[in-house]
Amino acid sequence: MYFIYGKCYPSSTIEQVLRLLTEPLHDMLSQPLPVDTLFACAERFVKRLEDTALLPQIDAVVREEVSQLCQPDALRFKLEHELGEIPFSLRRFNLSQPHFESWRPLGVVLHITPANAESLPFLAIIESLLLGNINWLRPSSSEQGLTLELLQAFLDCDATNTLANYLAILPVTTDKLALLMAHVDGVSAWGGDAALNAIRQQLPGGCRWIPWGHKISFSWLVPEAVDDWQLDALADEICRFDQQACSSSQIIFVDTESLATLKETGDGLAAAMHRRSGHWPAQPPDEKSAADITCAQAVNELDLIFTGADNLCWNGENWRILLENTVGLEPSPLYRTLLLRPLPRHKLVQTLRPWRTWLQTCSLAAPANDTAFLSQLLLAAGVNRITTLAGMHSGYSGEPHDGLFALSQLVRRVSVTLDADALPGIATLDLPPRAPGLPVDQPIMDKSAFAENAMQPSAQLFFRSGGSSGAPKLAGFTYRDYHRQMQAAADGMFAAGLVPEQDKVLNLMYAGNLYGGLLSFFTVLDKAGVTHLPMGGPHDNDYEEIARTIVSQRVNTLLGMPSTLSQLFRQQETLLRSYGGIRKLLTGGEHMGDDPRQFFQGFGVEMIRSALYGSVDAGPLGHACSASPEGVFHLMADIQWLEIVDMECDRPVKAGETGRLLFTSRAREGHNVVRYDIGDLGRWVEGHCACGAQTPRFELLGRHGNLARIGTMFIPTQQLAQLAKVPVQLILENNPSSGLERIRILAEGDAIEVRRRVSSNSELLMSLEAGLLEMEVTSCPLIEFERHPQSGKTPLVIDKRR
Repeated sequence: MYFIYGKCYPSSTIEQVLRLLTEPLHDMLSQPLPVDTLFACAERFVKRLEDTALLPQIDAVVREEVSQLCQPDALRFKLEHELGEIPFSLRRFNLSQPHFESWRPLGVVLHITPANAESLPFLAIIESLLLGNINWLRPSSSEQGLTLELLQAFLDCDATNTLANYLAILPVTTDKLALLMAHVDGVSAWGGDAALNAIRQQLPGGCRWIPWGHKISFSWLVPEAVDDWQLDALADEICRFDQQACSSSQIIFVDTESLATLKETGDGLAAAMHRRSGHWPAQPPDEKSAADITCAQAVNELDLIFTGADNLCWNGENWRILLENTVGLEPSPLYRTLLLRPLPRHKLVQTLRPWRTWLQTCSLAAPANDTAFLSQLLLAAGVNRITTLAGMHSGYSGEPHDGLFALSQLVRRVSVTLDADALPGIATLDLPPRAPGLPVDQPIMDKSAFAENAMQPSAQLFFRSGGSSGAPKLAGFTYRDYHRQMQAAADGMFAAGLVPEQDKVLNLMYAGNLYGGLLSFFTVLDKAGVTHLPMGGPHDNDYEEIARTIVSQRVNTLLGMPSTLSQLFRQQETLLRSYGGIRKLLTGGEHMGDDPRQFFQGFGVEMIRSALYGSVDAGPLGHACSASPEGVFHLMADIQWLEIVDMECDRPVKAGETGRLLFTSRAREGHNVVRYDIGDLGRWVEGHCACGAQTPRFELLGRHGNLARIGTMFIPTQQLAQLAKVPVQLILENNPSSGLERIRILAEGDAIEVRRRVSSNSELLMSLEAGLLEMEVTSCPLIEFERHPQSGKTPLVIDKRR
């Protein structure tokens, strides 16, 4: 039975099989497998696997092994642990150089798997699918169909029906392997030396050879560190797979030169085998293995009789321990046949040296103060893996195999080099990802839903977000979320005009209790590799120390809120004009008007740009670039998805129309952010950007709802109106004389009383006390409030800052 790209073919000639395999390859290789599809399928499969009615023929051990590997978190960790955080992103490894690197699938991989590991073929395919390879599996001739059943059950969980196109199971005879190899980019094979050599001889030139041969594992015991519990654990590991796994202990070495100590260890191990062997069903040896066991026992006994060797044998039902008082390593006949040998530590390296290329696992029992030294000694001798006595078969997600990261064998490292002045500011050559598969009835998430229902148990890092109407709201991130988003922000700063090899940045991105800005930009600038001086808020609003730091450290770039920068320049105007070395202002938060821009340019500032657009709760959302006007941002498409919908209903706006911005986070496990209405208005910007970035652009066009960002804070305008208890109108504007933003309140009531009432809002009060915002209250009748020039209505908020 052939299984080829989702279809079964009961009987086909090899010529027909090859045609079915090769005809779609060109299209398949040009369409990378989306790894999120695999994660979603694996998550559904793991849940279904909990029902033992699914695949009842697999035992509990195999079921657990398969379930553990297919956990989406385990797959994601394995991928990032072995190949890096964003392995398939074609990005500059140094923002100062025009060299881009990435991992790519090897292509078509032929897997030739053995009969002695039930789950191995399935696990090998899942690992290779994780990398986007097209996989042809040739199982062992004695395989009973379990692999096909496992894979079909897995593929049934793929809602997209995509993964089957990357998989074929081909039970061809050995003499037909060469016909398959002629069309593949790599061959991954398991087996003994003879079998692997026979396969390798058929390999075409240029095809990658990925052999997984037989290995030898052993245990090394320091006598004073061994007790009955540990010997029981060792006996369990020996009996679990009857020494058929490469990680099974074949030889028990003891760190001693004393025959008495060796015999004492044998007595203890024999007692443990008596206690534990019956808990594990024994696999009977085949005829050759049985003969090897008999021969080993006979030689052990004959040496004792005829040469007087210090040999001893302990026997039990289906197990035996053969002691020889000779330092040396030799393979065991297996099937619970243990070779007990002395191996003092000063002879370790010379004893293991001839077997260096075959060594795999050593389970070590040593005193705590000896463990580090003996581990280093074993690794120097050629051992690839050191475990406890109870952990020889356990492993962990992302663990190296036979001294290698398995995934690295199934990928290519690729590079692109451009002219030094080509695509300046472009950190990656990645194409925009596809839209996320959101349910058609997915509701819009408002602020309440974000705060009350979206936090996930995996969240590890929390930032304060808002809190004007009660307890502070928190935005949750895993550390993976945080670093992924900060990397995207660093790429965005590069696009906005940050030049890591030239710029020296003073970070003034503090804003009261919204401390996330300073901390986040600390990480952003770290990932950008720029020279960075983080600064906290000035004591008593005295900016002299900050200004002197700028001059003494020859800082040329400032990062901060416009209101913060305005206070710095106005207060320290004489010193900063004399210095004249500040060339760039990278701002966040509120928009900067024309008057402040002209003021800053008078100091020699050449570039003023709102570098990033984002929020504490939703994270980085967009970045500026050198070719787009102020207020226009590129979507950070690798971590965010954007919809712009009508002001009144949930439908996409037409080209050029203004609507509400809804963000869905692609890289956010700690907080569920799906179709989140951030409160901003905007429109799509059509056409390709001259900067070269392929990501969509949008223009910000103010706020909707009852929040206005001014003085670095989000101020709830409706709440201010309620606090005033009289009709009011809020006019937002820039004060050209001070450089600060200002709320001018027209109130039909006592101005002093209205000021006192609205100042009870915590965000407004914080901005006023920090000197980031001005407020002026004027008493006047409602009829004198300003009207909208088109509608004639009297709006609560009029924004005159643009």
